[in-house]
Amino acid sequence: MGNLKQSDKVLEFLRNNGGQITYEQAKNIGVSTITLSRMNKLNQIEKLMPGVYIDPIELGDDFAALQYRFSKGVYFRDNALFLYGMIDRTPSRYEMNFPLSYSYSQKLNVPLKIFRQRNDLYQLGITKIQSPGGHWVNTYSVERTLCDILRIRSDPETIKQAMNSYVQMEGRDLRSLLDFAEIFNVKDEIMNYMSVLL
Repeated sequence: MGNLKQSDKVLEFLRNNGGQITYEQAKNIGVSTITLSRMNKLNQIEKLMPGVYIDPIELGDDFAALQYRFSKGVYFRDNALFLYGMIDRTPSRYEMNFPLSYSYSQKLNVPLKIFRQRNDLYQLGITKIQSPGGHWVNTYSVERTLCDILRIRSDPETIKQAMNSYVQMEGRDLRSLLDFAEIFNVKDEIMNYMSVLL
């Protein structure tokens, strides 16, 4: 980024990175927190949440902002289905899964439902996917997600739509689906859906 002023570095970064910058990213390109605060006061950027700024013209990427704020969080259930394009509606709240030992502030100020799980189960099937804003976020594999929506009940229409979507996917992994179904005690339900749909 050459010899640009700090504010110009921020604007260039926003242009090249989906209209969003975090405090860590700013620090990595040599921009101080004072510059971010000044730009925010001048309405050149907008603070989306602590440590995350966006171009005011852009809508911002809430999935990426929450991932930045809750780095151990994994998008879960209906959120994962949405990120995979398996359901046709935007979830009304964010759902993230965390290790059982994770502690968090009770004052979240975001529509976030937090789930906690034993560490060995929490880690199973974690992968990365691009958010609607083009940023990488944590989620679970499609196969694990299908088991999660049966284990912690999503609404019947969401389950039906997700199962139909899965059987039409290229690259589906039925062996992995059955392995997760066994682990999460939903094998009979998965077998019923797959026997009808395949």
